[in-house]
Amino acid sequence: MGKSARVLGWEFGRTAREMNELLKNHGYLYGNPGAYGLTEKGKQYAEEQYHSRGTGGYAQYNRSWETRTWSAETAAALKADMEANPGGFDAGDSPTEEEEALGYKPFVDYGGSGDDGDPQPSWKELAIGGAIVGALLISPHVKPFWNNKVKPAAKKLRDGLVKQASVESTDS
Repeated sequence: MGKSARVLGWEFGRTAREMNELLKNHGYLYGNPGAYGLTEKGKQYAEEQYHSRGTGGYAQYNRSWETRTWSAETAAALKADMEANPGGFDAGDSPTEEEEALGYKPFVDYGGSGDDGDPQPSWKELAIGGAIVGALLISPHVKPFWNNKVKPAAKKLRDGLVKQASVESTDS
């Protein structure tokens, strides 16, 4: 075991997404992009592992995901399936009997979100966005603070320094 869909796709000249679609069409996977599962046929050639960050706290911080690693025999079996049936076994969009037995419900992504190709923001982008939002929320309060607190204190300090300088100049 040990090849991901990306590595397996190199042998076929395909991307990971195209490879997963090919594996689905030939009966190794069921589901949709980002939510694939192994069929009985796929379990002969792959191993699925569940991963969880599990750091505690709120659920949105405890990311979990599944990975599949394919055996070396997968490429030969898939090539044989492709020669026997070039269109694939599941050419239609309707779920197979196995998918129905597992409670598969088709997922329709109307908003375009959740696609494997959608870029996810990094923590730096989120921090910058948070700083901008914070600045916009604070900005209406800055001018009154400046005019009512900072300017009078600065003026008082300046007047005190000017008065002290004039007293020192008259003393000499």
